[in-house]
Amino acid sequence: MSVAAILSAAQAIGGGVPAHLSFRDLRKIYADGVAALDGVSANVGKGEFCVVLGPSGSGKSTLLRVVNGLTDLTSGTMTLSDTALSPKTLRGIRRRVAMVHQQFNLVERASVASNVLAGAVAEVPSWRALLGWYPDHLRDRACEVIARVGLDEIHLPRRAAALSGGQQQRVGIARALLLRPEVILADEPVASLDPAISREVLGLLREAAREQGATVLCSLHQTDLAREFADRIIGMRKGRVVFDGAPHLFDAAAEGRLYEGLTAPVGQSAYQEKAYA
Repeated sequence: MSVAAILSAAQAIGGGVPAHLSFRDLRKIYADGVAALDGVSANVGKGEFCVVLGPSGSGKSTLLRVVNGLTDLTSGTMTLSDTALSPKTLRGIRRRVAMVHQQFNLVERASVASNVLAGAVAEVPSWRALLGWYPDHLRDRACEVIARVGLDEIHLPRRAAALSGGQQQRVGIARALLLRPEVILADEPVASLDPAISREVLGLLREAAREQGATVLCSLHQTDLAREFADRIIGMRKGRVVFDGAPHLFDAAAEGRLYEGLTAPVGQSAYQEKAYA
């Protein structure tokens, strides 16, 4: 039985799944009064591939950045397993979380191998990282994850700038997998890729995460991809959760409520805002 089927069955009988990430009344209010998060509460189960949907400015990226402490909360609590995020626990939580970025965040002049090994910077002395002197077990692990994302040995010394967009995102995923994180945050990971490559990359991310039991919190604009790949969808609008459920429940009516008053560009299923940024 697939992970998605197990999660759906557990929810159907009312038992749920153990919460791996827990958000309780999260609020992020900026100095100008804009509420990026306005009372967000949700649980993400262990091993779930949870997609956060919503138009630009809905709070998706802010929610992801809360998990690894890149955004300070005005109020509320974020918990990873049994550890609440605080200044004292931040370093430990960051060691358990990895991120896949929209714009890949690779050093274009560096090799594929060097970019992947950069995912271990927190685990080695700074002088080793600066010199590129990583221990053998990390080098072996880097080769393992590079192969897992579908790149060959010939790619190891190749500069990141010489790769296609899809290949660069594969490198980003390999870097995230390097230290076997508990949680992978993917912030619009396919926004700059074409539809066919987007499906390849999301499928790779989902399967690779499941192989090591990682929970994925992935923000997307594309509703069709969310329905296809998510175990669970959280819909956000203006900093609030307006949908939280299984993909099959995210029907046309739910999509309409999420994007009410917004227009979809021709040929795209994702919506963009007219007035709210």
